[in-house]
Amino acid sequence: MGESKNRVHNAEGPGPAAGLPADADLMDRLTFEAALLFFRMRVAAKQFLGQGELSAGRRSLIKSLGAHGPQTVPQMARVRSVSRQHIQTLVNSLREDGLVHSVENPSHLRSVLIELTPKGRRFLAEMESREVVLRRFLARGIPAENLQVALEVVQALRGKFESEEWDRLAKRARQKK
Repeated sequence: MGESKNRVHNAEGPGPAAGLPADADLMDRLTFEAALLFFRMRVAAKQFLGQGELSAGRRSLIKSLGAHGPQTVPQMARVRSVSRQHIQTLVNSLREDGLVHSVENPSHLRSVLIELTPKGRRFLAEMESREVVLRRFLARGIPAENLQVALEVVQALRGKFESEEWDRLAKRARQKK
């Protein structure tokens, strides 16, 4: 991939560690770049969408509800590995803005489903139509095959963190403290 002419620098992260296997070194550099990208995307969203738009968390919930339909607060929290209370705060804010509402959950008496209102669906459609410009800019110059591989790598990494093997590894690491 080509380098941008002026404002982008190649952040190599901590650099190769002596004795670190090549795959671990590459993973170290990849996770460092992913973190930098995450923070840069937060800034870019504010620059692109403006301060008056929804926070990243609220936008994420709206997009998820649009893509996957009604969900419970605990379901949305599990997918994001955050507390139910955090999601409930975001849902309450979206409800106040008229973008979501609660509907009865036939599978559970106490945990209602959260779904987009007609206003929420219109907001999502408008937001996505504006964001397509951003997505096209980001994809420009990167072959679709590379984007597909990157997607698969990110999904595989997320899957590892969601696995029972990860839970066992994390538990062992905590016990060694």
